[in-house]
Parts: sequence; C-alpha cells; structure tokens
Amino acid sequence: MGAHAVEVGYRIHCDGEYGTVLYVGQISGMDGIWLGIEWDNPSRGKHSGSYNNVTYFTTRVLDAGSFIKISKADLGIPCPNAIRIKYGKNDDKKKLANLINLPQKSGPERHIEMVGMEKIMGKQSNFSQLTDVVLNGMNINGPGNENELAELVPNIRNLDLSQNLISSWEDVNNIVKQLPHLSTLVLSKNRIKVLDDGEANQDIYQSLKMIVLNGIAYNWKEILQCSVMWPFIEELYVHDNEMSTLEVPAFPVFSRLKLLSLDNNPLKIWSEINKLGYLTNLEELHLDNTSLEDIGFPDVSPTEKTNLFPNLKILFIKSNKLMKWQDISELNKLKNLKNLMVNNNPIIQSVNQETARQLIIAKIQGLEILNRTQIERSERRGAELDYLKRYRSEWVESCQNSIQPSENFIAEHSTYNTLLQKHGAADENEIKVQSTLIKDNLICVKIFSPLMPDKPILTKKLPAEMTVGKLKALVQRIFKVAAHDVILTRLFKEDESQKTEMDNNLRQLSYYSISDQDKISVEWTCSSLLYQYDIQCHALLF
Repeated sequence: MGAHAVEVGYRIHCDGEYGTVLYVGQISGMDGIWLGIEWDNPSRGKHSGSYNNVTYFTTRVLDAGSFIKISKADLGIPCPNAIRIKYGKNDDKKKLANLINLPQKSGPERHIEMVGMEKIMGKQSNFSQLTDVVLNGMNINGPGNENELAELVPNIRNLDLSQNLISSWEDVNNIVKQLPHLSTLVLSKNRIKVLDDGEANQDIYQSLKMIVLNGIAYNWKEILQCSVMWPFIEELYVHDNEMSTLEVPAFPVFSRLKLLSLDNNPLKIWSEINKLGYLTNLEELHLDNTSLEDIGFPDVSPTEKTNLFPNLKILFIKSNKLMKWQDISELNKLKNLKNLMVNNNPIIQSVNQETARQLIIAKIQGLEILNRTQIERSERRGAELDYLKRYRSEWVESCQNSIQPSENFIAEHSTYNTLLQKHGAADENEIKVQSTLIKDNLICVKIFSPLMPDKPILTKKLPAEMTVGKLKALVQRIFKVAAHDVILTRLFKEDESQKTEMDNNLRQLSYYSISDQDKISVEWTCSSLLYQYDIQCHALLF
C-alpha cells in the first residue's frame, strides 16, 4: 500500500497490537516510508517518537511509540465488508461452521458435526433480518460506501464495534445515520478523536439509548464533550478510562440517564462522585474497583436525607478501600437506595460475613437487596435487634451528659434512635460482654408445642452457636416427631404476638437474636402427627 493511503490519525493493527499513526514519511538513514505509531499497549513501544536525536512525533504516553514499515500495517476494512464476512453465506464458511474441532494431543484432526447450522447461517446471511450485530476485533476502519449499510442491514438495533480501527466520530456518525433503529452502540477499545461540534449531530442519535465506551482513553471532560450528541441516552458505560476527576454535567446533558457505570476508574474521592448527584433520573450507579476511600454527603446532618441522587435505587461499590462503618451509615442518607453491592471492602472484611450483613441492614433502613440477596422481613428485624444490643453500651455512655447521644455516636450510628423507637431499648443483661466459656454462653429458653397442650413447658439451656437443624434434632427426641417436618417459631418474651419463624437449618440461634426466657413454639405437619399417633398406639398394644 502506498504512502498516500495512510494519514496521521489513522488506526492500524500489527502483530496483534493496535496503534495510532502519528507520523508518515522517511527516517534519516533508513530506506523507504515508515509509520510512527503510538501503541494502545505502552509496553509495545520503544520510545516517545525520537530516533537518533531527531523527534518525528510525540506520544501522549511516555515510551509508547515506535516505527514500523508501512507494509506491516493492517489498515482494516469497511464495516459492510466485515458484516458480509461474518454473517454472509458461502460454502467454505458453511462447511467450517458445521464442523467443530475436538482438542487432542496427537494424531489426525477429529471433528463433530453440528446439525442445523445451514439453516442458522442462511438466516444470518439474510442481512435485512439482522438486528444484533457483533463485529468486535474485525479491524473495521469506516462506514464504507455511501448508503451501503442502509441498504445492507437496515434493521440493526444493537451494534458492537469494539476493538476496531475507527479513528473519528465522523466515521461513527456515518455508520449510525444509516441505522435509524439503532438502540445500543458499543465502541470500546477504539481510539476516537473527540469531535469539536457534537451538538450538530444530535439528529443522528435520536434512537440511541445505550452507549459503551470502555477503554477508549477519554477523561470525563471528553465524555461530556461527546455526550451532547446523545440527547436521549439512558445507559452509559465508561470503564477503564483512567478517570480521576469528574464534572457536573451541564443540563440537558444526561438529563435522561438512568444507568452510569464508572467501574475501574481511579476516582478515589467521594466528593467527585457527588458531582453526579444532580442527575435527577439516575437510578443505577456502578463504582466497582474505583479506589474509593470514603463516602460522605456533607450537605445534610447524619439523620437527614440528602438531595443528591434523588432517584438512585441501585449502587455497586465492590472492591474499593472503604475503612469505616460510618461510610456505610452515610448511605442511609440516600432517599431511595434499595439495592447495594459492597463486597470486598476492608470494613466489610473486618468482621465475619454474617455480622457484616447484619450491620449493613441495620444501618441502611430502606435496603431491600444486599449483595444480590433479598432481605427478608424477619432478617431485618433480627439484624436491627442485634444492632441495638451490640451498641447499647456505647449509646448509654454517649448519653451520660445529655438526653441525646453525642454527635460522634449519631454520625456512626445514624439509625440507632430510629431503631430504639421501633423496637425499644435492649435489656442490660442482653448486652453484657460474652464469655468464651460454653457455660457462660447458654440461652435459657422455654420449649412448648401448641399441638400438645397437656405436655408441660420445658426449660432448656442451649448454646447460642447451636444451629436450627440441631435444635430440630433435639425437638425430635422430645416430641417424637420427624426432624425435617418440624416448624420452629421464636416468640418474643416482651410481646408473644411478635413471632419469627426459624426456617433456616444452617443458621445459629444467635442469628434470630434469641435471648433468655424467650419461648420456642414447636409444630409439625400431618405426616408427623401420624408418626406420633403410631408411636402412641404401639405403646398401648405392648
């Protein structure tokens, strides 16, 4: 390919690596035409654009550049050609698609035949029926001839162009304007020069609802600069872009945005996240692995609700650096938070998994799903009661010089007073520091069965670590019923109308916040009654 076919700014592929052309021409002392490349993978580079003390180009990333002969550069193919190659119908492709190689260490190749692939390939090759097109890694360099895509694939709704050789928004625009039904566009791992006047292209993106720009080396300011093109965007993914700062989007940018994913960007400081709090329609925010060290909404007191993120329902903050339980308490300030992912943070790993879950549930009142698991009503009640017991001593100490607890206590335990009003204060004997001796950790409970009213109530001392399954085994011996048919219900001594079914055999009694003098009701199914009846009849006969 001649030098006239390559220009500065073009994208190329060479030996498995992708790069951007920053120089086209001769090099002193070298024959032929050379390309100066800045590689997406900096480790592929050898210098920053200089050779023998002469600077031919300058890389954005230090030592990410090198020279290659023009003959080694793959400049790619137009988008319509890639569609025909991947989804077209030809005998060689059909034969290849019908046979799948079986891996083996030696010997002749073995295959299995996929029956029915001809029908699938035939449907794919009817291009007008294609709605979902994935062209990642096919070295696409542009839209092709005018209206070629519109005639070839007029009904595309979801298009993946990730890891290709697209270098300008002009090329993207010329692709999208031929696809009037396009709803989802993936452009990840391309290097696209930011367009100066994006607003002029709004009509092109009228149907676009989701765009994915992962790993395109944009900062947030450049994302905002491009975003004026997408007036009706609802979902935006910008992972792996090395963003460390954000800006408040100027209305109407992102005015309809419902989901924003910033995973794998080194944001670190929550004050940067708060700049997004004015996106009034935002419902879902992903901040996994963003090096966050704190969470805070300084616009309101610990017990008030923030005006930021007014409709945020789903928050993912996995794999960060949160160190304080107060960071979790801050999330209670969000008005509508229902779903939280917070695994793999230092503060969560500072206690066992079950305790961490209970603390989070008690600290965030409106939460319904935690780490992909539904929070049941009984679990919330148990978590809140346990929370009241756990921090009662701190609460009492913080109230010594005042009717109200101290500001420090409220900052870390912003829901404590609300839980006190809901459940009442824990008894003092319930919050004593537990001994490690088994005899000091026994709970005195009263066990009875409403199905056997003549049988006296039994008082038993049980270890708090005993599982529900083992308690059912004990009940089997007491009432002579099959353990798997037993239903156990905890009755609160303060109010026996308040009940919690102990329905998880693997949970410990402490999970249900059972305390001294609580009652445990024992019931069973009809099959167990017959079992009980047979035992009684057997005893009478013999």
